Amino acid sequence: MRANFVRACKPVLTEKSAGAYVPSELCGTAKENTDGREGTLVKILMATMKMEIGGAETHILELAKELAAQGVDVTVVSAGGVYAKELEAAGIAHVWAPLHTRHPVSVLRAAAILRRLIRDGGFDVVHAHARIPALLCHLLCRKLHVRFVTTAHLNFHVNFLWQKLSRWGERTIAVSDDIKQYLIDDYKVCSDNISVTINGINTDTFSPDTDPSDVLAELDLSRDKHRIVCVSRMDDDRSEAAVQLARIAPRLYASDPETELLLVGDGNDFARLKAEAERANAAVGKPIVRLAGARVDINALIAAGDIFVGVSRAALEAMAAAKPVILAGNQGYLGIFTKDKFDIAYESNFCCRGCEDTSLELLYRDVTSLLAMTAEQRRALGRDGRDIIMEHYSVSRMARDYLDMYESVRPHQPFSHGDIVFCGYYGFGNMGDDSLLRAIIANLRREDPDVRLTVMSRRPGETARIYGTHAVNRFSPFAVIGAMRRAKLLIFGGGNLLQDGSSSRSLLYYTWILKMAKRCGCKIMVYANGIGPLYHEKSKHAAAQALSLADIITLRECDSMRECEALGVQCDRIRLTADPAFTLREADASWVSGICARAGIAQDKRYFVVALRDWKTDSEEKQAAMAHICDRINAAYGLIPVFLPMHEPLDMEINRAVAAKCTCETAFLTGLTGSEMLGVLRRMEFVAAMRLHTLIYSTAVGTPVIGLAYDGKIRAFMETTGQPMMLDDPDEETFLAYTARLLGEREAMSAALAEKIPTYRELAYLDAKEALALMRESGE
Repeated sequence: MRANFVRACKPVLTEKSAGAYVPSELCGTAKENTDGREGTLVKILMATMKMEIGGAETHILELAKELAAQGVDVTVVSAGGVYAKELEAAGIAHVWAPLHTRHPVSVLRAAAILRRLIRDGGFDVVHAHARIPALLCHLLCRKLHVRFVTTAHLNFHVNFLWQKLSRWGERTIAVSDDIKQYLIDDYKVCSDNISVTINGINTDTFSPDTDPSDVLAELDLSRDKHRIVCVSRMDDDRSEAAVQLARIAPRLYASDPETELLLVGDGNDFARLKAEAERANAAVGKPIVRLAGARVDINALIAAGDIFVGVSRAALEAMAAAKPVILAGNQGYLGIFTKDKFDIAYESNFCCRGCEDTSLELLYRDVTSLLAMTAEQRRALGRDGRDIIMEHYSVSRMARDYLDMYESVRPHQPFSHGDIVFCGYYGFGNMGDDSLLRAIIANLRREDPDVRLTVMSRRPGETARIYGTHAVNRFSPFAVIGAMRRAKLLIFGGGNLLQDGSSSRSLLYYTWILKMAKRCGCKIMVYANGIGPLYHEKSKHAAAQALSLADIITLRECDSMRECEALGVQCDRIRLTADPAFTLREADASWVSGICARAGIAQDKRYFVVALRDWKTDSEEKQAAMAHICDRINAAYGLIPVFLPMHEPLDMEINRAVAAKCTCETAFLTGLTGSEMLGVLRRMEFVAAMRLHTLIYSTAVGTPVIGLAYDGKIRAFMETTGQPMMLDDPDEETFLAYTARLLGEREAMSAALAEKIPTYRELAYLDAKEALALMRESGE
C-alpha cells in the first residue's frame, strides 16, 4: 500500500515574505503515478496555525519530514515560525497564511490563500492540525471536493461557540487515548472515525551521543554543574513546571551548590517566568537559573542537562536522549518516570492528565532524589526511557499511522454523481443497523475506493458526517426519489426490513422504496436480508411482489430462504450469505481496555453480558426472574453481569430495570460502536442476548452465546451458526444448565466458532463484489 504514496512533481520550495503569495509551482501541478493507477494519493497539504517551537509543531515537522522521505509530496501552510526554515532544509514547501489569529481580516485573507492553494494545488488530502485551520479547510474542501482529515493534539477548553464552529475531518488522528475520548465527549465525533498515534521521536536527532559543546560554549555553561533542563512553550497554560522550578531553585542550590537550571522556551507567560528567575538569582547572589528563550536546537540543550523536567513531546525527546525525566506540567504530576509508570503516562500522551497537581514540594522531593543518585543510577533510568522510545515512539510508526488514515479516506465527489443508494433502518441509533451500514460501506470501498454512496437516513447530516457518504432524509419523498434517479443501484438492507411484526407501516414504506427504485431505473440488490415475520396475507403478497423486483437477493439464514420460496418470489439470483457485521474490524485493545475501565469492568474479574429488549409479554415477574438468574450465576461462578443496551434509548429502560433488581454487583455499557463492542465481547465469558447483532458480534469474536429467542430471526441465526442454546423466556434452571455447559466447554465452543468465521467473512465480502458488478451492469 505504501507504493500508493509516490512523489509527484515536487514544487520548488518557496517561503512567504510578503503575505498572500502562493508559489505558482504549487498550483496546477499534474499528478503522476509511478504505478500507473488512477487516483493514487500523492500530495498532502498540512495546515496549522504557526510553525513556532511547540510539541504539536514538532510533531508536524517530524511527520512532514518522514512522509517526504517515504516519497509523499508534502506542503505545509501556516503563519511561519522557526520550524519553517527546517521544512525548507528538508526540501518541504511552506506557504505563509495568517492562520494564527481569529481577527476577521486575517481569517478572510487566510481563507483566500487556502482557497487558491487547495483549488489549484492538486492536493489529494488536506490535513488540518488546529481548530482555525480546520474550520477554513473543512468549508473549502467541502466546496472544492477534496478529502479532509484532522489531528487533535490537545484537549482545549470547549465553550458553546467552539463546539459549534469546530470541524473534524472525515478521519481524525488523536495523539493519545484521552484526547480521543475528549473528541467523543465534547464534539461527538464517532469513535470509529478516530485513530490514535504516538508522538514519533527522531532517535538520531535525540540521542545520548548528541554533543552539547556548542550550546555550552554559546551560553557559557559549565560541564561540571548538575543541570536541570526544562523545555516548554512558556504560555500560561504550559509554563507551570518551569515557574515552580524557578521558585525552588534557591532551596535546590542550598542542598547542592552545583545545581543549575536551564529553562528553554518562550510564550505569553515568559515575563512571569523571568521575574521568578531573577528573584531566585538575587536570593543566592549568582545566576543559577538560566533562560534560553525560544530555540530550535532542543536536542543539544537536552544533552547539556543531567535531569529533565517537563511533559509531552519534550519529555519523550529527553527520554530518547537517555535522560532521567520528571513528568510535571500544568495538567498534572507523575514524578520520576520509571517503566512501571508507562501505562499511566501513555494514556495521556505523557501530559499527566488525571494525575495529582504539580507542586513545589513534589518537584523539590524528586529533583533532590535524582541528584542524590549515583551517575550510574541516573544512566540506568535514562537507558530505560530510551528503550521505551525505541519500542513505542518511532517516527516511522507515526508516519505509518498517518498513511493508513490517508488511504482510508473517501474520494469526495459531487452529490449529483451517486453510484449506489442505500435503504435501511439507518439514523435511528440502533447499533446493529449502524454497524451493518459501516460494514457494507467498508466492504464496497475495499473493492472500489472510488464508489460514490448515498444513504437514506433519519438523520442525514449525522450519517454523512460519520460514514463519509452523501445522505438524504428518508422521510422526504422528493429527496429519496431524486437520489434513486441519480443512482445506478439500490442496496436494500441489510437487516429484517420486510416484516409486519413491529409495524405494517414500515412494510408499506420499504415495499414503496423497492417499487420506486425500479421505476427510477435502478438495479436492486436485497443485501444480506432476513425475511419476516409476515403474519398477514396482504403483507405476504406485498413482500413477494416487491422482492420479485430485485436483481439479486442474498439472505442471512435458511429460514428466510424458505420464506421466499413459500412467498413465490421470482428472482433468478438468490443465495445464502452471512451478515456484513462479520467483516467489522475490532477496536484497538488499549482503547477497549479504557472503555472497560471507565465502565468499572476490572481486569482481575470475570464477566458475562446480558443484552435485553422489551418483550411483548414483558412483566415485573420476567424482569425479576432475569435478575435472579444473574444473581445465581454470580453466586455460583463469580461472574458479574454487564448490561448492554443495543438500541438506545429504546433498550435502556428494560436493561436498567433488570440491573436494578440484581443484588449482585453489575456493570453497564452504553454508546459503543460495533468495533468497540467486538473488543468488549471478546473479554466476556459468554453472552446472553435478545438483540441479533449482539449474538453476531459475540460469534464473530468466538464468545459463546445463549440466544433469548423473542423473534424468529434469533432462532434462525442460532441454528445457522450451530449454537443450540436458546430460550423463549428466562427459565432459571435451563439458563443455569446452559451456563454450566458454556463455561465447561468454552474453549471447544470458541474454537468451533473460529473455524466458521472465515467462511462467513468471505460470503459477506462476496455480497460487496456482486453489488459492484450489478452497479456496473447498470452503466453498460
